[in-house]
Amino acid sequence: MKIRKTQNIDRSHVAEIYRSVSQETEGIPRRLHEITETYIFSLLNKKEDEIVSLVAEDEEGKLLGVIHATKNGLESYTHILSDLTIIIRPEAQGKGVAKALGYHVLNYIRDHRPDVWRLEVEAISKLDHLDIFYAAGFVKEGEIKNRIRNIDGSFSDSVLLVWFNPNFKA
Repeated sequence: MKIRKTQNIDRSHVAEIYRSVSQETEGIPRRLHEITETYIFSLLNKKEDEIVSLVAEDEEGKLLGVIHATKNGLESYTHILSDLTIIIRPEAQGKGVAKALGYHVLNYIRDHRPDVWRLEVEAISKLDHLDIFYAAGFVKEGEIKNRIRNIDGSFSDSVLLVWFNPNFKA
């Protein structure tokens, strides 16, 4: 598996992965009809200082997953990358792709983004994979009851996790 920065040429493959995961009951909050070409284009065309985005690909170059976090554009939040999103192709889930992408993004931020102090992720609180975040150094900052409406109409609690960059320079 190779992990590299996301490029514009990845647009259709990133959209395909988004669409496949959006149809899972507890996949991602973005619904299928919200994954438009405009959304993917705007995501992949952010300025380099506004986003960190990496992809994992197999030996043949097929994208297995993507991870990204963005700044929201407000000056008082320039030290924050938020909305960390990890999307793994369904057939590649459970094979260490998310973990590899997660550690790569933390290393990338630590080594190349001294402007980032906080990396924030909101996740479904009952998911088994939260332990991966804790093991990577994320801490829980809060929980919101019934925040997420799942595709099947049920509700899930949301938890806010944050990782602090040890190499942040104010």
